[in-house]
Amino acid sequence: MVKSNHMAKKKEDEINYRQSDLTDTILQNAIQSRASDIHLDPEIKSFRVRFRIDGTLYEIENLAKDVQEIVISRIKVLAGMDIMEHRIPQDGHLEFMFQATNYNLRVSTFPTPHGEAVVLRLLNRENMLLPLENLGLDADQLEDINSLIQSPYGIILITGPSNSGKTTLLYSILNVLNTPENNIVTVEEPIEFQMENIRQMQIDASIGLTFSKAMKAILRQDPEIIMLGEIRDPDTIQMAAQAALSGRLVFSTFHTFDVPALVMRLIEMGIPSSIVSHTLLGVVSVRLIRRVCSSCKAPYSLSEFEQKFLGDQEKTPGFQKGKGCKACQNSGYLGRIGIFEVLRFDEDIQSHILAKKSIASFRTLLKEKQIKTLRGAAVEKVRQGITTVEEVLRVVGRGD
Repeated sequence: MVKSNHMAKKKEDEINYRQSDLTDTILQNAIQSRASDIHLDPEIKSFRVRFRIDGTLYEIENLAKDVQEIVISRIKVLAGMDIMEHRIPQDGHLEFMFQATNYNLRVSTFPTPHGEAVVLRLLNRENMLLPLENLGLDADQLEDINSLIQSPYGIILITGPSNSGKTTLLYSILNVLNTPENNIVTVEEPIEFQMENIRQMQIDASIGLTFSKAMKAILRQDPEIIMLGEIRDPDTIQMAAQAALSGRLVFSTFHTFDVPALVMRLIEMGIPSSIVSHTLLGVVSVRLIRRVCSSCKAPYSLSEFEQKFLGDQEKTPGFQKGKGCKACQNSGYLGRIGIFEVLRFDEDIQSHILAKKSIASFRTLLKEKQIKTLRGAAVEKVRQGITTVEEVLRVVGRGD
């Protein structure tokens, strides 16, 4: 009986070691590869591991099917999830120390016919709190943003698709404003990482703690600055407008294609055009484009299409392109940088909103003002040898 118990204990220790060793190896490889996300995909006969690097998913390896439960169970334990629940999606988070740096990982499970799929989002404080001047803004854009965020009240919105750099920009702005004189309160889903001297709240719809309900509590916390992770419904934007009108500076993100569509959507959500005109200070659109790999970059000549796209009449020398190497997963790109469109709402724009002009008229006005668009910012990065026309087309398309 003693021998049987000893053998069972030895087997349990071996399983625990295997869980820890294999899971740690995957996490360490992801960090060393600069991955932002880890995808663990159950297949019929295998267990696939993919990393999202610089916005692109790469298949890293196909593991044996029998390690699937070992790895997923280990992650669920570390993330504080219900290890016995396989039927419904779960969310959690874990912390992982590697080379003296603490990484916070957001974990999501998703049931499939072949087992639970898991996505882990890696968050590194050093990569989140970047100085504004290191994000990719040109000098004029940086000046405009610094001017906007020093406003005493109003709403500033950040737009862009998922994984476009919105959160990094927001945290960089809050870091600038994080002084003893400012009481900053945030409402997030989830809290990407905790910032000192800032009151952060994570919403939880399961207990009825929504953005709009949290906003009511925020206004009683005597804030100078409010950050909402995202505006999703009419109640939230109405509370944000109320906060701005009462003398607070409000930051948030909003999903839309362009500024005229954003203004129209706010009005459709029940905000009078006069309040939109009075409270909306500006909109910053952001995207991330990949940098040419510094390890394998080489000069190349523009094609006829690229010349036309850039507006170059001659084959201007100095353009570079990555050939592909081990460092960049043979992609020719290594790392990303932001491109921005910064629009401050002046009297002309406010008058257009008040007059309820059409979206087409609004777009014409913005074109006349010659605001640097996302495409224009991206083209500058091509001319500087930072990225390529191919990457610009992938991120912002052919038009503005």
